[in-house]
This record gives sequence, C-alpha cells and structure tokens, in this order.
Amino acid sequence: MQKKCSDNYQNDVSIIIVHTYEKDLICQTLDSIYRAAPRLNYEIIIVDNNPKAGMGDMLKISHQQITHIPLEKNIGFGAAMNVGIRNSQGKYVLIFNPDIVILPGSIESLFDFMENNSQVGMCGPQLRNPDGSLQYSCYRFPSPMTPAYRRTILGKFEKGRQNVSEYLMMDCSHDEQMEVDSLIGAAIFARRDALESVGLFDERFFMYYEDNDLCRRFWENGYEVVYYPLSMMIHYHRRASADGGFFNQLFNRFAWIQIISAIKFFNKYRGKENPRLRRKHE
Repeated sequence: MQKKCSDNYQNDVSIIIVHTYEKDLICQTLDSIYRAAPRLNYEIIIVDNNPKAGMGDMLKISHQQITHIPLEKNIGFGAAMNVGIRNSQGKYVLIFNPDIVILPGSIESLFDFMENNSQVGMCGPQLRNPDGSLQYSCYRFPSPMTPAYRRTILGKFEKGRQNVSEYLMMDCSHDEQMEVDSLIGAAIFARRDALESVGLFDERFFMYYEDNDLCRRFWENGYEVVYYPLSMMIHYHRRASADGGFFNQLFNRFAWIQIISAIKFFNKYRGKENPRLRRKHE
C-alpha cells in the first residue's frame, strides 16, 4: 500500500532522470524501479537532451505513465535537471542517473531518513558496482590538483595517492552514516523546500562539478549533506571523461568539459573556507 502524500504535495518523491545517450540503460533503471515497487506515491520524469535517439517513442510504447520532456538541444546535465525539478510535484526530489538499479526498500529508506531529520537538506545512498564492490560516492571538496591527480600519472606518486584518497574519503567507513562535503550527482535525495531556498543547479556547469557546487551551497545555507548507507543501489558507472591514457584524453571531449567545469568551480570558491567545517566550529 502506498503512503499518503504530505500536505501540499502531489507526490512523496519525484524521480528525475536526464537522458542523452543512455536509452538502453534507462530501460534497465525503469524496470528496477517497477520491481522494487516503492511504497510511496512517486512520479518519474525524463528530461530528454537527445530526443532524436527515440526515447519518446520507446516511452509511448512501454512506459506511458512517465512524463517525457523533450528539449530542442543538449543543454547539459544541470540545466536539464532543473527543467525536470521545475516540472515536478514531489515533496522530495531524487536526482537520478539513467544507469542505476534500485534495490527494494532503498527509496523508502531515504524518504524515512529525511522525514526524521529536518536539518538534512540532501542525502545519498551507498552505491555498489555491478560486481558488488563499493563505489566511492561521497567526497571531501576537491583541491585544484585533485583532477590532475585522478587523470594523469601524477596520481601514481605518493602525494597524488594521498590527495585522491582524502578526496574519496577512503579513511572513513562507508558502512556508516556521516556528514560529507559532497555527494555524487548520480543519486541525490533532496528536500524540495531546501532546493527552492538554496537554488537549483548552477547552469554555468554544462556537466561535472554541478553536484559539488550544489552540495556546497546547501552547506552555506545551513543544510546538512549526509551519506546514508542504509539505502543501497547499484551504479553501472563509467567515467567517460577518464577513458584512455593521457594523450587520448587530450582529444576527449568529456575530459575538456570536465576541465572547464573544474576551472569554473575553483574560481567560484577561490579563497573561501569549507562551509561544513566552518559550521562545525561555530
């Protein structure tokens, strides 16, 4: 039986997915949601950055209950996600990638946690790789050198390894709930009231770093960001920006998009203190 929606909201959760090139993976994701059968009132919205790929035709045949919003061109992840958020009516928004498999109870677990922790603006589940291994999905804010350490030979040296380890929070137990600087944008369960207060994704980030930016703004506005491993999902993750060696990446479009986004992020917050750490010291 589905739970009754909260006052003034048509749904408990709005699941929002941005499609660009992942039509087949989205089918897998949708099937996992139906199999899990969340005991909540929810809606699914797909914002289509690439309508020529035929996503709309597929949904008309097998997923007519889903809201499909085709766009005239690829406007980027954050901007497309904002379109979905503005057209949704859930108390909570699940910012969701098209390559995730939902496990039974995982959405309800996030919902119940947020209902019982009003100071939390967003939370994220534990993500696992398809082989069952842990996928690092919560982070400390990166340093300007973190992208270089993660994608070049510099990351093989001790200083680079230490930097990446700190960024990925490898020194922490990922089986325990914890406050974190940032969550991966693949699965973020956000409070709508907080999103409306803080603002949606910064559309200056075409792709990459928009999740770091949003999490940082949540902390700056007094909302906690929490990693919540009692909810677990499977993420079929592939870092397109890191495909190939160093010289191949010189011609990798996604790598350059990520570099540009990194420059925008570090310029935006240059000289500013970590808002999570500042809040702990107040």
